[in-house]
Amino acid sequence: MSSYRCDGEDGGGKGPRLLVLGVTADCNLRCRYCSARGGEEKAYMSEVVARRAVDLMTEGSEKFKIQFTGGEPLLNLDLIEKVLHHLEEEGVDALCQVQTNGTLITAEMADRLKGLGIGVGVSLDGPQGSDHELRPFADGNESLRTAVQGIRNLGDAGIRVGVTCVLTKLSIRGLPALVDLASYLGNVDGITLDLVRPVGRAGQDLLPDPVLTAGYLDAAIDRAEMICQMGGNRIKFRELERMRHTLSTGQGRRHHCYFDACQSLVVTPAGEVYPCPSLLRPELRLGDIMGHFLGEYLRSGLEHAIDIIEPHLPCRRCPDFWLCGGSCPAYSFSMRGDVGLECAIKGVFMRRARDAAKMDE
Repeated sequence: MSSYRCDGEDGGGKGPRLLVLGVTADCNLRCRYCSARGGEEKAYMSEVVARRAVDLMTEGSEKFKIQFTGGEPLLNLDLIEKVLHHLEEEGVDALCQVQTNGTLITAEMADRLKGLGIGVGVSLDGPQGSDHELRPFADGNESLRTAVQGIRNLGDAGIRVGVTCVLTKLSIRGLPALVDLASYLGNVDGITLDLVRPVGRAGQDLLPDPVLTAGYLDAAIDRAEMICQMGGNRIKFRELERMRHTLSTGQGRRHHCYFDACQSLVVTPAGEVYPCPSLLRPELRLGDIMGHFLGEYLRSGLEHAIDIIEPHLPCRRCPDFWLCGGSCPAYSFSMRGDVGLECAIKGVFMRRARDAAKMDE
């Protein structure tokens, strides 16, 4: 069993600390790499399912995070509002964020999100045609301009955002330009990189070359530093900042993510429960959120899921694991243990973090 690792992302806590609510499977985009095949189904989560999920979290965790996802979660914004009101009524301490494609965010919706006090993350692969090819609307039209206007509307409402970029063969070349765009927008704090996996609508043809990816990432980091030195808005890379923090504190990482620490719970629109939003596989299904005995067997189910994934994680004995945190379990599983691309990316971040640490000495 792998339960020795299941002790919280930061080494503490008894119950799950991350709840991912897939409030809808519907989407107005048809991204080529969408692992969830967003938009192919029109399922929407009910308030009963959402409340039960929140209540299950509160039974085992005093404080936790909620991420609203889809599909496109803003298509079910009414439910998100009801969940937030339920949290307030119950006095629950939860940090809430919605992960959106940004294209539905009008000025009015931005004000609505501001009033809810919810964090916002926007998926954006960048200029130079990659969003047009990779993230079209359902009618085939490009979505980049609409998404960028959505981020501007959020900025006008005083909302800062984080951008998530999916690395594919088509998007890696645009990383430096994505840094330019993020800095220009003014309300983007940083960029999180996600790796495309051959799951859902994605095929092997979208997998990028590790060496080329590392080169473009280096160039993007250089670009971010140059813009900052010139007085522009500083754009951070989340993983790089995390490694810099690890080096400064000397507290090594024990897990890659909440799932790796048995601390995440994912609920689909239909109420099915899984341990990871990127691993909605039958063998990893934990049960139904409305089931009477789910809470009792939740811990053992999470540990069993890790045992299934464990053989596909090749990083445990790597001397840099304490800094890197290892491979993404979902990526390793879908790639059958071939984590060369992820290793190349993490290698760039580790080198840059160590260089920065030397300069700070």
